[in-house]
Amino acid sequence: MTDLERENARLQKELRDAKMERDILKKAISIFSVSDGKSTSL
Repeated sequence: MTDLERENARLQKELRDAKMERDILKKAISIFSVSDGKSTSL
């Protein structure tokens, strides 16, 4: 595996992790918004 391939794999993993964190935060916002009685559009 070349340096470029290793860097690409690392960046893909980082992007996957960031997307997962974003999705978790979106779900948390929707849960807390429902419990507060407030509405947000995501």
